[in-house]
Amino acid sequence: MSLPPSRSLTTIITVEELVLPSPEIYSKGLRTSVVGIRRNSKSPMCYLKTLGYLENMLAHAEAVAAGSDEAILLNDEGYVAECSASNIFIVEAGSVVTPPIEAGVLPGITRGVVIELAIKLGIKLEQEAVSVERLLSAEEVFITNSVIEIMPIAAVGERRVGAGSRGKLTERLMGEYNKLTRSYIR
Repeated sequence: MSLPPSRSLTTIITVEELVLPSPEIYSKGLRTSVVGIRRNSKSPMCYLKTLGYLENMLAHAEAVAAGSDEAILLNDEGYVAECSASNIFIVEAGSVVTPPIEAGVLPGITRGVVIELAIKLGIKLEQEAVSVERLLSAEEVFITNSVIEIMPIAAVGERRVGAGSRGKLTERLMGEYNKLTRSYIR
């Protein structure tokens, strides 16, 4: 299906300053909340990066209202899908686990790089369903996107994750990701 040709086009560009998290946040980690908005894993839209981010914005607003920095969205089956603007990973028993694309996950670029890095480093990585209980009992949790890269999670709701700050495996992946991305800067 193609769109009919248009005789006039309107282009709107907005620009605002990019404010990155502080180095302290990369050590201490963010607070997250599981929100009520669900990701429809059957919809083809969840696999596409579009400008239709209303659900994500509402999810983020719900998390902020609960005192968190980021929202965790469950899918229609009640499993962890992703965050409002990032992919999510958990660490358990030295292995990294991330929800599969079929859970209603946007296949993020940084997610893919982290998967490749983990495999390259010999870290066991699984793409499988993550229940809320599994999320809450994880040793470490981190999120990824192209702007924040790899960010540790300190808490899910009122529940502290691991030691409540960046874990060793997350730190290792952050270091390797930093080496990889900084190698392109000359």
